[in-house]
Amino acid sequence: MSPQAQNKRWWIWGPLLAVAFALAVFGDKTPVGGMTSVVAPVVPLAGVSPRNAGDTPPGSAPSTAVNHVLVPRDRLVREGRGAPVRDLFSQRSWAPAPSRAAPAPAPAPPPMAPAMPFLYLGKKLEEGRWEVYLGQGEKTFVVRVGMVLEGQYRVDSIKPPQMEMTYLPLGQVQGLSIGEVR
Repeated sequence: MSPQAQNKRWWIWGPLLAVAFALAVFGDKTPVGGMTSVVAPVVPLAGVSPRNAGDTPPGSAPSTAVNHVLVPRDRLVREGRGAPVRDLFSQRSWAPAPSRAAPAPAPAPPPMAPAMPFLYLGKKLEEGRWEVYLGQGEKTFVVRVGMVLEGQYRVDSIKPPQMEMTYLPLGQVQGLSIGEVR
């Protein structure tokens, strides 16, 4: 190996060895999870006498002595940066935050009569009175004004093109289209 090649190597290895030596001698040697001693001046609390604070013996003046306080290293490093540690890979939601106050429940709607269960089949004018033919499943009804069907519906009026019936459990009037007169 030529002397010039060895000389070039020392230009690379020399500074690297110097940095490694400086870190070994002057670097931080506290363990990662260990406690670190922090030097903090004693500051008397406002409104508290030194005797109650336990800093100085009774009868002596407060001093500017130095306390050694043990602080966990990770807390010291985090506080030194000034910003709280954030989890960079935490889950985040774009949904709006739920409201703190629960909304008042909406008042319940008043009970409503069910849909008309009858199907219009036809009508007939007999002796000046209308008869309407209604179907419900397999049953067929011939109805006139004043009749009660199935104990739940009363026929109030038959005036083509509309027939009105009252749902008796709730007293609600419902209409049924029965077509025009021809």
